[in-house]
Amino acid sequence: MAALVESMEPDAVPTLDCGRYCDHLADVYSATDFATKGDRTKFRLKIAAARALEEVGYQDMKVADICAFAEVALGTFYVYFRDKNEIAIEVVLDFVNFLYDRARQVGGRHTEYEAILNTNRFFISAYQRNAGLMQCHVQLQSRLPEFRTLWRPRHRKWIEGLARSITRRGVYGAGMPGSTMMAARALEGMVFHYLYSVIVTRESVLDERELDPDELAKLLTVLWYRAVYCKDPPELAGAAVSG
Repeated sequence: MAALVESMEPDAVPTLDCGRYCDHLADVYSATDFATKGDRTKFRLKIAAARALEEVGYQDMKVADICAFAEVALGTFYVYFRDKNEIAIEVVLDFVNFLYDRARQVGGRHTEYEAILNTNRFFISAYQRNAGLMQCHVQLQSRLPEFRTLWRPRHRKWIEGLARSITRRGVYGAGMPGSTMMAARALEGMVFHYLYSVIVTRESVLDERELDPDELAKLLTVLWYRAVYCKDPPELAGAAVSG
């Protein structure tokens, strides 16, 4: 089913607006000719779970909530999934794959600065439009070992891709502390944890400009660019980077 979500894209043009993941799944559902009624029902349950995780939250979500959103009987759920943990793991892993795939698309065929900026803009949109799923992602990591086992290889592949990009495009290499893998992980962690605290939990908004998506994207892009290229972006030559 994950392959279905990845392959049946309703549009082929990458956009910087992530949109709500449950709406993306609904678009895929509408565009898909399912082989069986069972496949169709299972996908409806996944759309409903994505919506419940976003609007109700993982901790408070019940199987009954999923069934209500999907408009199916409670018993129907257990034909396809063991419990709420199983469907939450599947939906969130699909969501992670969706984010990584879209991020690779929006970052391609641009200057180094534009590639980083577009990727950051996409992730900011993803956090804003899917704060509940982002929180669920963190909760599953801390609570479910089976989720960590499945997520870590995906995350490592993403970090390895960032590290290859840093090696190919940047100047972070021999003679620098650590490695490009370490640098990629540190930079990715900077973006993830910063956006999570500002957008998802809103626990540490220290400056009004942190609520401006464009300001956020440019700030993170300049920090990333400086770390990788050891200089300011040419696009901002002569401009004041921070206030």
